[in-house]
Amino acid sequence: MKKKVFYIIGIFLVLFLSTLFFIKKNFEDKEEENISTEVSNIMACEGNCTLRLIDGISVEAGNENPFLISAIVDNNEAARPQFSLSKASLVYDVPAEGGIDRYLAFFPSDLDDDLEIGPIRSVRPYFLTIASEYESLLLHCGGSPEALANISKKNLLTLNEFYNSNYYRRYPNYQAPHNVLANYEKIVEYLNDNNLTESNFIPWKFKTKDLISIDTSNINYRIDIKNGQYQYDSSWEYNTSSRTYLKNIAGKAHLDNTESRIEADNVILQFVSTEILDSALRLKIDLIGEGEAIICLDGTCRSGIWKKNSDTDRTIFYYDTGEEIVLNSGKTWVVLINESTSVEIENFSF
Repeated sequence: MKKKVFYIIGIFLVLFLSTLFFIKKNFEDKEEENISTEVSNIMACEGNCTLRLIDGISVEAGNENPFLISAIVDNNEAARPQFSLSKASLVYDVPAEGGIDRYLAFFPSDLDDDLEIGPIRSVRPYFLTIASEYESLLLHCGGSPEALANISKKNLLTLNEFYNSNYYRRYPNYQAPHNVLANYEKIVEYLNDNNLTESNFIPWKFKTKDLISIDTSNINYRIDIKNGQYQYDSSWEYNTSSRTYLKNIAGKAHLDNTESRIEADNVILQFVSTEILDSALRLKIDLIGEGEAIICLDGTCRSGIWKKNSDTDRTIFYYDTGEEIVLNSGKTWVVLINESTSVEIENFSF
């Protein structure tokens, strides 16, 4: 009888230890999975691989430069959550009139997903200046008189919803003018019909994320950006597991319509000078020349500068040492900081 009891106890002990081992192994695997998610992008491609020009993601050779779609995306409270913002490879966070910022989001034209992008808003001259750096197709819904005149005068590549409504729809759950959505699949068809296959621009430099251990005592965990209106205040929190910056807006996690968190592998603060032009509070933003910048990646922020010589030149970012920055492969957000915006970065003085 005693032997039988010991035998049963032994079986339960073996099962218990096996379960503990499985739980521990599963936890370690998950932890490793979190750390390696989008860290080594070379694993996303098999065979003859190269880096995609817009974001440094590893793709098969020949697919490195799909034509780019750029979209002016609304950030009004009535336009949240935005559609497909988490899918953008590159986003500019740009001040607009009245202290309300808008996003200029860039998408490669070879995504597999069936997307809608938006809500789409009107164009301003400074959006044209940025979009021209990438030779992208700019999606917008109307615009300021100066911006519309520039589009016509310079023959810029845009798709205005006013005259191309078949590529857009009005989303019934949002009120106008915060309800214009662009159909990604139809936009790609437009590009194909017009033989627009590759964008012509100078790429930034990219690397895969650092896999070395992080010294947590030196991490700049949080970036706070405020312009005096709480509903537009944003922050970025560095996550040591995913090695990404997670975005908050108005004190809450910033999600898009798919409930995906807005995150970035790189966050760049570009300091710019602005001027109010008219009674509608439209802005002039100086984007030609050079200015201060703060570059944040791998949990560390460093001071630097930006330089742009002409309307069509690519803006290049440098550290104070004069070294051109090398970004992490993946998503980048460039936040334009003007005189009415305050910035605080944990463990970082500037």
